[in-house]
Amino acid sequence: MQEEKQMAEETPQADGEQPEMTAQSAAPEAAAEPSAEAAESAQAQEGEPATQETPAEPAAATSAETTPAKPKRELPPPPVLKGLIGRKLGMTHIFDENGRMVAVTVVELGPCYVVQVRTPEKDGYAAAQIGFEPMKTQRVNKPMRGVFKKAELDKPLRHLKEFEIIDGQAASGQEVRVEHVFKEGEIVKVTGTSKGKGFAGVVKRYRFAGGPMTHGSMTHRRPLSSGATGPQRVFKGKPMPGRMGGERVTVRNLTIVKILEGKNRVLIKGAVPGGRGSIVYVQKQ
Repeated sequence: MQEEKQMAEETPQADGEQPEMTAQSAAPEAAAEPSAEAAESAQAQEGEPATQETPAEPAAATSAETTPAKPKRELPPPPVLKGLIGRKLGMTHIFDENGRMVAVTVVELGPCYVVQVRTPEKDGYAAAQIGFEPMKTQRVNKPMRGVFKKAELDKPLRHLKEFEIIDGQAASGQEVRVEHVFKEGEIVKVTGTSKGKGFAGVVKRYRFAGGPMTHGSMTHRRPLSSGATGPQRVFKGKPMPGRMGGERVTVRNLTIVKILEGKNRVLIKGAVPGGRGSIVYVQKQ
């Protein structure tokens, strides 16, 4: 009887009920089935990349790839302006058809680009603002960046100036070259900043004759009297020693001897104000 009771206790499945799993029996089963995270970590340690589902790309990226780039707007032919911006390169000489030597100044004239257009309806006058010499974008403030971006220019321009429109239609973004504006044999005027000479006396500054150099004279290069004694003051504009040069100077009646179209350079007969590398403005006279 005791053996039958022990057998009954060891086999409690008489009524068809499933035995409850204890913590000790559940542990081996959990160890037998490793989790997905453990499998991924094991593959990463072995050097095999874990298979991960790539997220779907946003719709904006696909739409950007399918949409074509914005085409550039069509620009009219370059207009004829009153002048262009250039840079003085130096002086040299050439020989004309008669064999005579002619001293000329080499000026790099353009290419210039139209930045803004002034209209009589909006500004009260007709002109075109052109720029010369590209520069880095980070050297331009934000308002000017917007101006160049609106003109659809690749880089900002360092030197800007307005010129009158003589013929044609101006539009922002146009490239204006020297052959579009000038021709050989044309009379022009050139404006630039003269060379700075520093502080100079009246003999050098105003070409005074000076005083005698011999016979005991002690006045050689002095200006002497500075004016009348009645007003008790010096009149404005009195030639006296002071700073010489470094001023805005315009030289007229200069002739364009030759135009080098491929190099954007012109040869102007005579001398123009400024030193080598200075900015000049060549205008029709």
